[in-house]
Amino acid sequence: MPIRLTVGLLAATAILATPAAADTADNVDRAMLERDTAILAADDMEGREAGTRGHERAAGYVAGRFASLGLEPAGDDGTYFQNVTLRTHTPAEEGNTLSIEGMGDLVAFEDFYVLGSPIEASGTIEAPLVFIGYGLDIPGRDDFAGVDLEGAVAVRVYGGPDSLDGEEAAHFRSTIDERLSDRGAVGMLLLRTPQLEEVFGWEQTARSVQQRRSTTWVGPDGTAYTGADNILVSTGLSPELSRELLEGQDFDYDDLVEAEATEEALMPSFALDRSIRIDFASEFEDVETPNVIGMLPGSDPEVADEYVILTAHLDHVGIQPTEEEGDDEIYNGALDNAVGVASMIEVARLLQETPARRPVLVLALTAEEKGLLGSAYNAANPTVPADQVVANVNLDMPVATYDFADVVAFGAERSTLYPQVEAAAEEHGLKLSPDPQPEQGFFTRSDQYSYVKRGIPAVYLDLGFANGGEEAQGIVYGEHYHQPSDEIELVDFNALERFTAVNHAIARNIANMEETPAWLPGDFFGTTYGGRIAAQD
Repeated sequence: MPIRLTVGLLAATAILATPAAADTADNVDRAMLERDTAILAADDMEGREAGTRGHERAAGYVAGRFASLGLEPAGDDGTYFQNVTLRTHTPAEEGNTLSIEGMGDLVAFEDFYVLGSPIEASGTIEAPLVFIGYGLDIPGRDDFAGVDLEGAVAVRVYGGPDSLDGEEAAHFRSTIDERLSDRGAVGMLLLRTPQLEEVFGWEQTARSVQQRRSTTWVGPDGTAYTGADNILVSTGLSPELSRELLEGQDFDYDDLVEAEATEEALMPSFALDRSIRIDFASEFEDVETPNVIGMLPGSDPEVADEYVILTAHLDHVGIQPTEEEGDDEIYNGALDNAVGVASMIEVARLLQETPARRPVLVLALTAEEKGLLGSAYNAANPTVPADQVVANVNLDMPVATYDFADVVAFGAERSTLYPQVEAAAEEHGLKLSPDPQPEQGFFTRSDQYSYVKRGIPAVYLDLGFANGGEEAQGIVYGEHYHQPSDEIELVDFNALERFTAVNHAIARNIANMEETPAWLPGDFFGTTYGGRIAAQD
């Protein structure tokens, strides 16, 4: 839908409602935190799903708040808005078929599924099959050695060996299509193994894919982004068909299961003696949705070309109708992520009162819930020169429901941001704890990762597990995450006030750093994505 945002009226309203300035930079305006959270999580925001009027309304409110605080517009054409076109592609009811040489007639969503890409609405590929295990190319391991993927469909296994670092493993899972595309593959085929079945059962997967609405962003040139332009289609086989596909090979299904159970999970790569034909058909739908961007100038001309970006996603999952009359169908997203946006706005106010050395961009991002798409678009199409973005501080669903005693700063230890984060935590009497769930790979699962993939050091701040935090967070994620019950009544504003204070200190410290933020020497993400590397001691 076209973007029609009533900034003027909302800005005026926000100006009138803004209390007097705080006396010190650490004097968080709790009343405004409560007001912003309440407005963003209200029913009339309709769950703030990207591309809907509810999100449009929320974006207008945030732009008004930016204007009331004196942030400079930093979006498109002198506005606060950076419009993002999203393309959703859904499997068509007909036209998705698969046949493999020597395997008989196969039935869609019983034996296989097919997912096209957002680049072409329909087509056919016929190609040889090549097994490449996990598709890893890391020191001491090259799953692509000795095989040719040019024009082939890559047959792969989900996951990676246990020896991989959790965050790095998450990176490799999320970028498999890019590695295959770079080597010329035109499609992917995922085998079902017992380990994968424990994570996602075949029947559950088939139902999900049949109803799947995959979304990406469309660039200014009208081309949908995939990161893997050669990959036109992805498919998967049932456990029974996965076994049958490897029958008669020197490395068969039983060998695969045995290898996957070992720590290194070493597997040979080889061309199968079978070819595949895949017909794919998708339905496309494009919508527009805005990022909201304001800018705070820095105080030091020497670093005026070094921007620190503060981010928090504005969108949630909208309205989800039920069959029962009277059900609450609005997914308000108070914790996810109205509190994060409210906290970021308050940090902007504090930084406005006491400017930092570096300029700061403040971004309320769209379409995080659809796959980090607003941040991915902004990172690829920044509204300032790309090489002038030096750091990102992200907030995503801080579970501010309890009297927390520690914080976790995902990714901070990978760069020179860490001492700044540590000092901020100590300033507020908080312990800086390590990631309590490293196997989850959280650093790659929120908006900061879009900037990391552009070589930008980043940190994602969250609350820790101390003082009952593990139980409190377990309740929220177990009972309220992506549910209508994620309402403002869950929020402990004492906790949010303290969290905002430490988040402000982190943003302030990073924006005031003497040296330009950089990755630590040898860090995986800095090396992988070509970021600025700190000098060796």
